[in-house]
Amino acid sequence: MQIQTYWLLLIPLLFGLGWIAARWEMRLQEHEDDVEQAKKARSTFRGINLLLNEQHDKAIDALVEVAQLDPETTELHFALGSLFRRRGETERAIRVHQHLSNRQDIRPKDRAHASYELGRDFLRAGMLDRAEASLNLVTEGRYNLPAKVALLEMYQIEKDWRKAIIAATELELLEEKSYKEQIAHFYCEIAQEATRAKNINAAKEAIEHALQAVSHHIRALIIKGELAIIEQNPIEAIAIWGYIEKNTSNYLYLIADKWIKAYAELGREDEGLQQLIPHLKEQGAGELLDVIFKNYLRLSGPDKALELLNQVMLDTPSLTAMTKRYETEHLLAQANQDPVSMAQTKASFELLKHRTNSLARYTCSNCGFRARRYYWQCPGCNRWDVYSPKRSEGLSGL
Repeated sequence: MQIQTYWLLLIPLLFGLGWIAARWEMRLQEHEDDVEQAKKARSTFRGINLLLNEQHDKAIDALVEVAQLDPETTELHFALGSLFRRRGETERAIRVHQHLSNRQDIRPKDRAHASYELGRDFLRAGMLDRAEASLNLVTEGRYNLPAKVALLEMYQIEKDWRKAIIAATELELLEEKSYKEQIAHFYCEIAQEATRAKNINAAKEAIEHALQAVSHHIRALIIKGELAIIEQNPIEAIAIWGYIEKNTSNYLYLIADKWIKAYAELGREDEGLQQLIPHLKEQGAGELLDVIFKNYLRLSGPDKALELLNQVMLDTPSLTAMTKRYETEHLLAQANQDPVSMAQTKASFELLKHRTNSLARYTCSNCGFRARRYYWQCPGCNRWDVYSPKRSEGLSGL
């Protein structure tokens, strides 16, 4: 078979044309890639610039455009999720982090990060059961510790104290930091719930666990004494509270009323009151004065109560003591039927009473939340033991 000469020339020509076409396609692809990369770079820089200028809405639009151009940018997805959450767009943040956590082609540490962020999203949205499930998926890596911290916070919000104890115990191992005080409070919460349910045995068991966590824990001792009162054992209650009276008298006002009632059940009410009076030298401006004054006035009359208040004003002068002093003088004026003195003391008493009713009394050392009563856990920041037991006389913002 004979092959024409022009066919032999056509073969290298076709090969050359194919090579030229392939090179042209590669150059077109490279050009498109360059254009796409340039577009991504412009969008990224524009988004960062808008963020720096506090234009969050436009910044999110720019960054979403980048994420659509390159779905593999996990860090950008995390940044977008955080931005959505900060702006209150929790549903969009959840979608971003769910997309990441469901992907199998990303690194395990990125998937753990996504589960942690998703748990925070659910926590922000109030979906606590789903938040717990997501946070429990983070079992190792750098986000294990913050996930456990978030779980502990969530359990406290839910008032699931038993799970809070488990989370705090796990955090002790991870952080090498003591959570004994918090654990003791969790057991105290369990004891109070059991007391309200009239399950005294469960309450006593919880208090023993609290005291095992922290020996002589003040709140646990207070509740233990209250349980003794419920079981009609005032002698045991007084013995338990005796530790507070001798060693941590700053907290004595929390049990002062119960202390006097326990002594009253034994027919020794005046003896119980006399044991509290010496502590007024350091606590003349606190709630201990309120309790002692009320009972001293009832048991000894206004003349003796006035003598007591005069001594308090010498030792620890305060607006609270002065208010009670004018109140006592007003009672004496009424007893003596002295209209002039009654009018004067009433005006002074009512003015000071109005002033002291606006006192802040207690201020959180962590967040500054002000309250008129003592809290073991701050209502503002949820921290434990951040209120000083000593009452202040600053103006209240509440």
